[in-house]
Amino acid sequence: MRQLSDNMRQIFRHDRIGVTLSATTPALPKILSIRASVLQPILGHFAENDGTIRKLLRANGLPTTRPTDPYAPIPLRAYLALFEQAAEAAGDPVLGARLGFACRPGDLAPIGLLAIQAGTIRGGISAMARFGPALQTGTAVALEDGGERLVLSYRIVAPGIAPSRQDAEFTLAALCGLVRTAFDRRWRPEEVHFLHPAHDRRALLERWFGCPVLFGQSANRILMSAAEADRQHRTEDRDLIALIERHLMDMSLSDPARSLTEQVDALISRRLGLQPIDLLSVAAALEMSPRSLQRQLATEGTSLSGLVQRCRRQMAEKMLHAGTQPIEAIAAALGYADGTAFWRAYRGWTGHAPSVRARARPDAP
Repeated sequence: MRQLSDNMRQIFRHDRIGVTLSATTPALPKILSIRASVLQPILGHFAENDGTIRKLLRANGLPTTRPTDPYAPIPLRAYLALFEQAAEAAGDPVLGARLGFACRPGDLAPIGLLAIQAGTIRGGISAMARFGPALQTGTAVALEDGGERLVLSYRIVAPGIAPSRQDAEFTLAALCGLVRTAFDRRWRPEEVHFLHPAHDRRALLERWFGCPVLFGQSANRILMSAAEADRQHRTEDRDLIALIERHLMDMSLSDPARSLTEQVDALISRRLGLQPIDLLSVAAALEMSPRSLQRQLATEGTSLSGLVQRCRRQMAEKMLHAGTQPIEAIAAALGYADGTAFWRAYRGWTGHAPSVRARARPDAP
């Protein structure tokens, strides 16, 4: 077994009959929470006696001492706010990505350990997506097969919580770093997408990720070669994998049941601009018949086409307001054939033509 981090030592203990799961595994409450272990990279970036980080912790209602229990739940909203404020206090606009690439598998609790036991990159990333609720609720992580490409998407879906730039860049960087550590240090994704607008550190992020980085997209995504993801790197220890998976299932807490509308919304945001979104493909992804999908959505007072249009309009408003992309780029991100098709759709929604808002943007590239 690989050397475990300090966090992992608190999760597993050794005795004379082998590796045994700790009997004191607290469960996350049914609120929007994240495990306290995610604070470690942020706290570790500041000096032990730094008054700035203690002030930020206190302002967000978080303990000012380093957590001794990596499983303890902390409010998701407080964590996201702290991350943004910490980046500003450190004067580092790419703090999230910097910390993400510095993560080790053990820093991600048992999920990281499980991922590095997989025989292929696809298997490791699938484990990360499957057991995401063990670390964080209120989010959607999905791995979708697009033929020659695999698409891993990450998005906070909890209502009332705004997307966080630092959290998004940290998460995708940590996932890329995990693949390089566990499988191939030369590995590079094909593209990386972010929901948030572009900023002046794009070139640095592209150097770190080793690929084009696109902003103002419909989801945070990593696009990768399916052939590379399926290449065998090691023989799996199925007994160890089963042990870790059982532990993760015990500590996972599913989000409150989401309506079908919410599930379809999440799927649309993941696929928008990348894959066709039609009744057959959406029904198949949800393991439903097309007729059942139509009927249940109608019961909830909506339709697939209505949800697609709503998602497109919401994303269009955000992108236009940010003012960082031309109309053609926005059209492509929203899945339109060209800028003219988007122009017509937008005019139909609002009665006026779309225009990128001109405003001072000191952080634009």
